[in-house]
Amino acid sequence: MKSYKFYIDNTTWDCEVSIVDSSRIYRYLIKNGHKHTNNPSDAEYIIINTCGFIESFKKRSITLYEKYNLEKNKNATIIFFGCLVKIEPELIKSLNVNTISPDEEYKFDEIFYNKVKLEEIKPYSDEETKRILKRNTRAKQPRYLYFVLSELMLQFFKRLRWNYNKIIDSYLQKNRNFIEIGRGCTGNCSYCVIKKARGNIKSRPIKDIILDIDRLNDPSKKLYLVANDCGCYGLDIDTNLINLLYEINKKFPKLSIELDYLNPFLLEKYRSEYIKLFVDVNIDYVTIPMQGGSNKILKNMKRNYDAARVVKIIDDIKKDSPKTFIYSHFIIGFPGENWIDFFKMLNSARHFDLPIPFRYSENKQVESVKLPKHKSKLMINTRFHLAIIYFNFVIFFKLLTHPKLN
Repeated sequence: MKSYKFYIDNTTWDCEVSIVDSSRIYRYLIKNGHKHTNNPSDAEYIIINTCGFIESFKKRSITLYEKYNLEKNKNATIIFFGCLVKIEPELIKSLNVNTISPDEEYKFDEIFYNKVKLEEIKPYSDEETKRILKRNTRAKQPRYLYFVLSELMLQFFKRLRWNYNKIIDSYLQKNRNFIEIGRGCTGNCSYCVIKKARGNIKSRPIKDIILDIDRLNDPSKKLYLVANDCGCYGLDIDTNLINLLYEINKKFPKLSIELDYLNPFLLEKYRSEYIKLFVDVNIDYVTIPMQGGSNKILKNMKRNYDAARVVKIIDDIKKDSPKTFIYSHFIIGFPGENWIDFFKMLNSARHFDLPIPFRYSENKQVESVKLPKHKSKLMINTRFHLAIIYFNFVIFFKLLTHPKLN
């Protein structure tokens, strides 16, 4: 039985799916008798969990490779795993790396299998494993500019300090156990490359998820349910997210739950059911990615919902479940976006506790690259920084007025 020294790093530690994947690979390698090292120069295999979500993350993946290629032992092998492998195979063809895409996990068994196959390892991550993996990361940690105003005012407002610390813990995924409930999605958004990497929705059975929660259950930790789109959970196995959450709540009534990516389309479609769910179940934190506030732009994005109706549902959820913290993403500078569309996006953002902006990133593999009226980099950056300023005030006000989080 061959045993290797290995090292794992992530391009981004903001991606919960990536954290679960890295944790799963770590536990798989340990169970097969391999040794984790905190020093990449001692490793025989360096595994980089890549990201192709936006252009900056692609560049970050390549930069991470360049760092490890200089640092590694001359006989060590670098393995590129994750979304970028599937999204941009040509980009990494010139690199001296082995590649394993998300649908080629069996390749890990060809290298590392001794007694347990990767398919036998459940997709979850606990706090300790994440801490081990992040200990010596070479990935550059971004500066969160949208928290600057809140950080400056922390000393002056007790309530702000309380809520800020709680939300930073959520945003940086501290004191969380992550459990994957599914991967892939049912959407076909014109700007998104994730479906190319992850495919159609593949949901895990409720009973398997419950078993994993029972295995990790710790009253001091919150439960973070992970998927590329939690909202479409179960649509392939004749159930849905609402059923799953009620089952979890029935078995673990005191558990605080956080949700990754609840598609606004499904929120709008099942409005009354979701409002009731937020009343009945202890959901502390949820990401509802609006992406835009103009119906014209949402239509071009192939996001099939009405912006005004969705923000009204957000307001209703906040009214009935005031302690739930609602986080959202907004894409700045999408093709065809004019100043009116931009201001409609800002208006939608004020309904969320934590709106986060992303610059529109061109990608030759998505439909939106063919749309007319692409914005210049100067225009995108101008609007992005205006959004940052406005979002700072939104976040500051929300943190200052939000009920204390449990």
